[in-house]
Amino acid sequence: MFEDQSVNVLHEDLTLFEEIVRRPEFAQTPIFLLLVMAVFELGFMIFTQSVLDDAARSAARLIRTGQVQSGGGQQAFQTMLCNSVSSIIGCDSIIYQSQQFPSWSAAQTAVNQPPQRDENGNLITSGFTAGSGGEIIVVQVTYSHRFFTLLVGERLGSGTNSAFLMSTVAFQNEPF
Repeated sequence: MFEDQSVNVLHEDLTLFEEIVRRPEFAQTPIFLLLVMAVFELGFMIFTQSVLDDAARSAARLIRTGQVQSGGGQQAFQTMLCNSVSSIIGCDSIIYQSQQFPSWSAAQTAVNQPPQRDENGNLITSGFTAGSGGEIIVVQVTYSHRFFTLLVGERLGSGTNSAFLMSTVAFQNEPF
């Protein structure tokens, strides 16, 4: 005799929900979200690489112009590097090295070699040498970029959820 309208409304809502879920557009939503996250992840990784490149160039300039050798030392280099990346990368997450080479071909050979890593995958640094006037120096700054999205990180980070970012600056010291 009397029908409960709330039951009819609930039934209509469930029917509408079932129709939406069965649509192919709804099934593609997780794929779309994964693609959007991948775009953000890659964009942020490229931005991080750009910041790392700029910091390496700025800090290497201190070596090239003789400011590190004339009293600032390795601490001046590290301070410039950390100040340049501190907005997005923690200073303790960066590993750097500076090497002196007798010729450009020796520097190219060294740069083309893969970086040395320990059993945990961490970079083994070869030390810090600023050289003197006219010498060829190669500065390498590395950072292990962690992805935010696990599924994206597993696919883009070779299963480690991180990407190894490196910036290399090769130059000849000015005659100071």
